Amino acid sequence: MTNQLPVVIGLLLAGTSLAIEGYPQEVAEYIEHREICEHFRQEPWPENSSAEEKERRDFIAGQFELYCKGSDQTIRELKRKYKNNQTVIDRLEKYEIRIE
Repeated sequence: MTNQLPVVIGLLLAGTSLAIEGYPQEVAEYIEHREICEHFRQEPWPENSSAEEKERRDFIAGQFELYCKGSDQTIRELKRKYKNNQTVIDRLEKYEIRIE
């Protein structure tokens, strides 16, 4: 299961890397992490208690921790810092501000 992680992350980053050119580095990094976070937020949460499904839940929970934790505070800080940069604000508006 975890062997798929590099492939998933690679595909996600490949799709976002062109889209984030031209943004300040900290905004681009936030977008990259947030896109991965959004991917894992949409993953189905296994309900059964089989070993495989428990492993999948643990994996998804770990990805939430890695890519989603701190997202709420970071987006507020970026919006405040770049309030006069409409391009940045428009991009950040695509995300919910409360996901944690």
